Amino acid sequence: MNGLFISFEGVDGSGKTTQIQRLNAYVMAQGRNALVTREPGGTSAGLVIRELLLHGIASFPSLAVLGASDVVEHGSDLNDKAEALLYAADRAQHVDEVIRPALERGDVVLCDRYVDSSLAYQSGGRELRNSKILDISTWATDGLMPRRTYLLDMDPAVSHKRLEHQLDRIEVEGAGFQNRTRERFLELAQNDPERYLVIDANQSVEDIWQIIQTDYDALVAGDTVAGDTVAGDGAASAADADADADAGIDGDETADSQLRTDPAPQMQDEPQPRQGIQHAEVGE
Repeated sequence: MNGLFISFEGVDGSGKTTQIQRLNAYVMAQGRNALVTREPGGTSAGLVIRELLLHGIASFPSLAVLGASDVVEHGSDLNDKAEALLYAADRAQHVDEVIRPALERGDVVLCDRYVDSSLAYQSGGRELRNSKILDISTWATDGLMPRRTYLLDMDPAVSHKRLEHQLDRIEVEGAGFQNRTRERFLELAQNDPERYLVIDANQSVEDIWQIIQTDYDALVAGDTVAGDTVAGDGAASAADADADADAGIDGDETADSQLRTDPAPQMQDEPQPRQGIQHAEVGE
């Protein structure tokens, strides 16, 4: 049986974890093995990188023991480029150690964040050049992209009110950062409609789950009939689809990447993210 790679994206507090748990239970109840994983932190090495990314250098008290307390005390936070490279390093280890082996076993891989999060947070929120983020992510993953990406869309001002834990260094970024991240997610979705399903996360947990369950069933049924390898080969090429949109963002940016052999759909040169995307809702 072919492996199936599904990612969940969205701003913090949008409800990704809840829906991943629902889909995991559903897949397992059907007698198929599911693997739930996340980025950053899906491997042992990734856990170290995650701590650094989310809590900064001061989260490593051993530095003081090693005589490097001056670095912690006087050094600035992670450079934006260093942050992007750390996410890529985490992803490279994750794909090699966890995701590809699971897909080769025929598992359904459910990943909480993947390449799209780097494109949204680093090129959107941090305003780094999208082509650079794409290049290092493509290199890190050898072009592996999900067959389906569920984007749970919600205003960050609303979603962040749901957060009950102490905010990390990404979550504490201001409204401008969070809004740019959300808009970039929506642009990515508009430019790759074959892979993305955008869901209004303001709906109830049950309504959102019904949308995902229906789509998952159709996705599996379609792949079974077509006999596709669903680990990424049959999905839309985000790298091709996003090229025109990036030209409007940076003037020298390419798009998100996805392995495929058929041509990517042509998108509008300047997408309007809020107007060009149909949010999935129960009853549609």
